[in-house]
Amino acid sequence: MKKLLTLTAVAMAVSMTPALAEDHEGKGHKGGKMFEKHDTNGDGVVSKDEFLAHVEEKFSKMDKDGNGELSKEEAQAGHAAMREKMKEKRQEHREERKEKRDAASETSDE
Repeated sequence: MKKLLTLTAVAMAVSMTPALAEDHEGKGHKGGKMFEKHDTNGDGVVSKDEFLAHVEEKFSKMDKDGNGELSKEEAQAGHAAMREKMKEKRQEHREERKEKRDAASETSDE
């Protein structure tokens, strides 16, 4: 059980690192200010404590029974929920891009 807990926490932390370093502004993302989200005190750097606070928040959301441990089922459900959320965000971005293309097409037709 401890191995699953540790592996899940490490996987979440590692998967967040590249997104934290990226600047999504101007690339179609809504704000996309991942760095600013993690830099909770606004000092321009993300401390280990700030970074781990977000990992702990995600862990808590996955730990449905609140016992401080993730069962295999909780981990699988948490990952499925994250995949669904990302799927919904991708769909929103597609729709936004389509709306922008349609609006641009309408103005060029005039």
